Amino acid sequence: MEQIEEMDLRACDAVWQRVAPELNPYPEVRAAALAAETPCAAMEAKRQTVRCDDAMTPEALAAAVEEELAARRAYLAHARCTGGSTGRALMQLASDSGRHACRLRSLYFLLTGECYRPFPVCGQAEILSLCPFLRRRYQLAMETAAMYDGWAAASDDCMAASLRNMAETMRCQAATLMGLLENSLG
Repeated sequence: MEQIEEMDLRACDAVWQRVAPELNPYPEVRAAALAAETPCAAMEAKRQTVRCDDAMTPEALAAAVEEELAARRAYLAHARCTGGSTGRALMQLASDSGRHACRLRSLYFLLTGECYRPFPVCGQAEILSLCPFLRRRYQLAMETAAMYDGWAAASDDCMAASLRNMAETMRCQAATLMGLLENSLG
């Protein structure tokens, strides 16, 4: 019997993953793929598996830090591409997101007694057309404001004040994004 080449195994494994993902007919292919995975890819996958839910847990705070930093990078990337008054507004939004990340790291320390270290930056922020970008960021700003309000309701007075302040900033960001979208659609 001929020896099956590695490329054939990868193709077969990809088919099995689509057809029956619960099966693992080629474990050596997956083991090799995991071994070849870069540290940045592994950290990005971990970041995306943690979602912010209603409870302010250390994991949810860490995910919120990562999301604020990702928002900052996205705003900066789009500001560089846009320029003018829209670019300046996006730069201000990036600054707000950076401040939120710092505040969330402080809350993480208050909650756990440990310093949270953000994941290293892997790659560049995806550049979308301006209107879809503004639409997505508006949706995320409103969701994040609601999340911060929920956390504030379940927190002590000190943390609640910070979280309410961040929720209000997110609503202001959403209003800014709506204004930018209105101007862009003209």
